[in-house]
Amino acid sequence: ISEEQYAARADANRLRTVLQEAPRGAIVDREGRPLVTNRTGTSVVARPRWFEDGDRSGVIRRLGRVLGVPPASLTRRIAQAAGSPGESVVLVDEIDASRRIYLAERQRDFPGIDLRATYPREHPAGSSLAHVLGYTGPITAETIARYRAEGYRGDETVGVSGLEAQYERYLAGAPGEVVVEVDAAGEPRSRQVVSAIPPRQGRTLELAIDLPTQAALAGALAERVAASGSPAGGAGVALDPATGEVLAIASYPSYPADAFSGRRPEAVDRLLSDPRRPLLNRAVGGLYPAASTFKVITAAAAVRRGFLAPDDILPSPGSLALYSQVFRGFESRSWGEVDARRALEVSSDTFFYQLGDRFYRDLPRTALQDEARRFGLGAPTGIDLPGGDEDGVVPDLAWKVSTFRDSPDPLDRTWKPGDSINMSTGQGNLLVTPLQMAVAYAAIANGGTVVSPTIARRVMDQSGRSLQTFVGSRPTRSVGLTPEVLDTLRDGLVAAANGPDGTSTAVFGALPERFRVAGKTGTAENETGVDHSWYVGFAPAQDPEIVVAVVIEQGGQGANAAAPAVCSTMAAYFSFDAETCGGGASAN
Repeated sequence: ISEEQYAARADANRLRTVLQEAPRGAIVDREGRPLVTNRTGTSVVARPRWFEDGDRSGVIRRLGRVLGVPPASLTRRIAQAAGSPGESVVLVDEIDASRRIYLAERQRDFPGIDLRATYPREHPAGSSLAHVLGYTGPITAETIARYRAEGYRGDETVGVSGLEAQYERYLAGAPGEVVVEVDAAGEPRSRQVVSAIPPRQGRTLELAIDLPTQAALAGALAERVAASGSPAGGAGVALDPATGEVLAIASYPSYPADAFSGRRPEAVDRLLSDPRRPLLNRAVGGLYPAASTFKVITAAAAVRRGFLAPDDILPSPGSLALYSQVFRGFESRSWGEVDARRALEVSSDTFFYQLGDRFYRDLPRTALQDEARRFGLGAPTGIDLPGGDEDGVVPDLAWKVSTFRDSPDPLDRTWKPGDSINMSTGQGNLLVTPLQMAVAYAAIANGGTVVSPTIARRVMDQSGRSLQTFVGSRPTRSVGLTPEVLDTLRDGLVAAANGPDGTSTAVFGALPERFRVAGKTGTAENETGVDHSWYVGFAPAQDPEIVVAVVIEQGGQGANAAAPAVCSTMAAYFSFDAETCGGGASAN
């Protein structure tokens, strides 16, 4: 009676299927230099349904002595397996060779306990890319339905954050399985296996990252934050302006690349409670006033609206009285009569205040906001990172009404003259990320195209054959400015980095002609009362290959902290001596 059913149950009792974890694919930089690799390890897992109920406590006590782990801790982890999506729970992520041999030779003494080959991730390039690469971990009860729908069993290690999660489908290998015959105690009857499917390693993910440039950017951030005495941090991004490829991206402070491995909750708790917020990826999630780096967008908006022609001249006094209020320029310095190129070179605040006044008087008062959005501000950049790509803030009347709807002062819900005037110099309620400013300047560098920043370049098989490419398939759009206007903006940025009165000439003016930089400083007022230091620039000015944006929180004036960090990053990319970079000078 029911012969087939009972035969199947007998086979299930006699055969055991053991899942074999697959090594994940490597992650390398654009030249094949390793960023994430695997090493071989052994973890200890419990399979609660294999336990003999009467002997569970004894097994746990013996195992605790061998592993040097309190039995109560092991019991808690096994109890948690009741809600685990897989059939096993990892008790210890990795054990040394002596413990592995001991447990392997005494499997009969530890029923319900198994050893599993694992492939922990290693990060040869250090922690500078920790925010970007992300980390791996077990499938959770909250995500098991999605993973099982994609063919996962539930016991696998998967990407949890960063590129590990974004490109999980390529990095994840195919797990293997071994079927062995076991006796009544559930132990293998012999060394032979009934059947075996070997695991297959995941694909290799090649990034656009250039490791020397990445190391230089991360090092420059740490150095400049320390030199400025900033209690906070900084961030930077380097892009290929033609393609949007991310050549380097760093946030400081960072955190150890293996902080989330090894089941060390105390280490994670320290990171979560650190007031410097090391888990925040400031490059894509830090929001800052753009300060004077925004002035090129103001100039572009004024030209588009017909307020300004490239050769128009406006006065640049040390201060300007508008609407019964005095708006002062940097150090109240007067520059006489200036055009847009000269205004960018000397970073004339009062020149742009006058444009801000025109934007306020122009109806419907959205020209400056529209231009900012054309350059990519106020919206996610679309970078291929899961989460954290902030919108930023491009303030307008609707934003003020929504933001200050509970304010008792109705004037807070109106668009005032000072809103337009302050926004013209990148201040007020305008907030941007370093990545957004890099994308905006890339459009100026490449002739008017807003690119989508891309970290991954391609997926390769184990022989290096390209299976899929990512660069070139991302969306782009035009800012819609004439070549004459873009040339005016570029000329002004060249003068700002090289002219006799350029705000960053002290940093970039001595560079060889073939590496000439075009860029803009920014000194951003903020709620801390200590200015943030900004610099965004590209090089070579006439045929740009790289654009770099850096912000140093509470770092002071733009030329003193951020600009030298940009120059050091470019030095690594172009392989020139970083000593050629100047140390900076007082400038806004």
